[in-house]
Amino acid sequence: MNKKYIFMDLDGTIIDHGHNGILPSTLYTISELQKNGHEVIIATGRPPALFFGVDKKLGIKSYIAANGALAIHNDEIILSNTIDGKLIDQLIAFSIENRIDLGFESRTHFCLFSHNTDLPEKFCEAFHLPKPELLPEHYKENDIYQMVLFYSGKDFKKFEEKFKGLWFNYSNPYGLDVNLENGLKDAGLRAFHDVLGISQDDMIAVGDGYNDITMIQYAGMGIAMGNADDVVKNQADIVTDRIENNGLYKAFVKLGLIKKADYK
Repeated sequence: MNKKYIFMDLDGTIIDHGHNGILPSTLYTISELQKNGHEVIIATGRPPALFFGVDKKLGIKSYIAANGALAIHNDEIILSNTIDGKLIDQLIAFSIENRIDLGFESRTHFCLFSHNTDLPEKFCEAFHLPKPELLPEHYKENDIYQMVLFYSGKDFKKFEEKFKGLWFNYSNPYGLDVNLENGLKDAGLRAFHDVLGISQDDMIAVGDGYNDITMIQYAGMGIAMGNADDVVKNQADIVTDRIENNGLYKAFVKLGLIKKADYK
């Protein structure tokens, strides 16, 4: 069997927020995949500043962060797409005019430009994240890979008509991930394909969120967690059990990439 490159989402795939941690079955799965010669790569909407050592705990040196804007292989950058300052200025002006809070994500920080509502707190509580600092000048001296618009309306796609060049997608009910258009996590997979020559057939992508759809579609094998929305499940080759029911473990046992253990 060829070496497989396995791209795993963090929230809802590796990290179980019901238990606010990583299940023993998930630790076993990743460890066994690595022992069997496969490479596990984190593929997350989070910036590296919000990994909190999860990558090191799992022995992972490669990742896709900020929804595909940044890709690292063995600690070396293979993709770096930052948001142009003009687009940032436009969104800042809009957020001020409409009193909508805005956040920045760089390699080192997740911070706020403004804090007028309770949505930033609710956003962070959903992901068990610490409250971000208010650093309105951060974008002036740091590359910004992703922004968060703290907005809970269902009409958010209207923003894409106003801000050409940006995509808006729900991260959770309290905030929108703001990314460059033409690619989310699939852009990271394409970088691994183009730079390292990895075949799509040897790529496996696992996730549960809307931001995982493009990588599930791109990879040779796409897996949706049981806790995913039906929209995500409909794009996958395999739908496994929920995260709290050891879904990640069950998927890779089914694929024959790890041995069964004492997990139900």
